Amino acid sequence: MIYRIFGFDYIFDLQFFQLTILCALLGLLSKYLLQIINIEYFVIGINQILVFSLLPVTGFIITSVISNNIALSLGMVGALSIVRFRTPVKNPLELVIYFYLITLGIVTSVNPSIAINFTIFFAIATLATEVYKTFIKKFLPKNKVVFNFEHFLRISITKEIAELDNSENLTHKSYDSNEFLYTFGFSSREEVQKLLDMIDKKDIINYSIDKSK
Repeated sequence: MIYRIFGFDYIFDLQFFQLTILCALLGLLSKYLLQIINIEYFVIGINQILVFSLLPVTGFIITSVISNNIALSLGMVGALSIVRFRTPVKNPLELVIYFYLITLGIVTSVNPSIAINFTIFFAIATLATEVYKTFIKKFLPKNKVVFNFEHFLRISITKEIAELDNSENLTHKSYDSNEFLYTFGFSSREEVQKLLDMIDKKDIINYSIDKSK
């Protein structure tokens, strides 16, 4: 029936489906580890469920298809070389997580046991980071560190502003395509609004305010 409609014979591959489900489950496990242990703002949301489940599966399927075909492998390298982020990545950790998910799918295609061990290592690293944050808060309570920030302002402006560069709340700054990208951490929403009021509205390209807890 399928051959008559589409011109090929369909073969049900149980192992393929098992590994696909494994990829998705490992990705979702990583999401909930970040959400529960590390409490990262960008993993919270319904859409992130699809990101953390489908991104490893995508890497797994691509690797499975091109693994035994040199021509496809070279073609895929050429195709992926022209792909880049059209929107500047405002959080380096977010970019690391995306690469982690893609790598998870690739490793699953090569050796599922290594993929599980990779996820266990990810869990240990996430837990160790949270322990380190707790240590910093306990023994350096007077220092204003990024771990104590509850609100993050990520803003793109058309020019550099000295007051922003010298702000004690500045956690990251970068330059991309005639845009200056700033990231600030604050303990309250009022502080966020105070900084926004310092900037001329015509210089603001876009901004976002995220709550970490």
